[in-house]
Amino acid sequence: MENLECPHCGSPLAKGVALCGECGKELPDQEINTDSPPPEVRQRGRNVYAILAVFLVVVGGAALLMFTGILPNPVKSGSVAAIVNGEKISTEEVDQKLEVFKKMAGKSGQMDTAGPEGKKMLAGLRMQVLESMIQEKVLLTEAIKANITVTPQEIAERIAAVKKGLNLSDQDFEAFLKNHAMSLANFEKRIEREFMIAKLIDKGTKEKGMSKEDFLKELNARAKVEVLTK
Repeated sequence: MENLECPHCGSPLAKGVALCGECGKELPDQEINTDSPPPEVRQRGRNVYAILAVFLVVVGGAALLMFTGILPNPVKSGSVAAIVNGEKISTEEVDQKLEVFKKMAGKSGQMDTAGPEGKKMLAGLRMQVLESMIQEKVLLTEAIKANITVTPQEIAERIAAVKKGLNLSDQDFEAFLKNHAMSLANFEKRIEREFMIAKLIDKGTKEKGMSKEDFLKELNARAKVEVLTK
């Protein structure tokens, strides 16, 4: 019998799976056994990951989606999910963001975590949420080191632009935040972080004469990252 392995993380694969239960990434068609699940099952998996992408843009910041590939160290127990450049990411923070996504996916009927496949999918999604938080922490710690700041005016102008772009009244905007489990203070903090990341990238690429991709790779290469949980 042929031993199948995930092309992304190298973990062993069970027969007929469309997603890796370890890293949660979708498998190419050639990696899927002929006894694979029905098309509608695979499509449901694709829909869930599409929703996750939207979630990460809204809650995690668009810049974070440019990064992938940090692999976890052997599992250790504890309340800390990861340590990035000396800064901790708690398991509680990861679980909170995952819960927001689960609520969004549940409302759309795109996620069922009751069965074994659903639990594997949820584990993969949790790791993707953690990876996005790690990437954000890498960038923010570098931005703080570079003394990058954001003014209240910049934050207010960005929020006004969001309202205008989405054609939202103040009441609609409040409902938007509520639907995404965010307070105004949390949203302002989110905007501040995105500004810091954008300013860091702009400053770094200009000073070093590097492309954005190369600059980001350099930051990741020198980052001290330890993943303590899956």
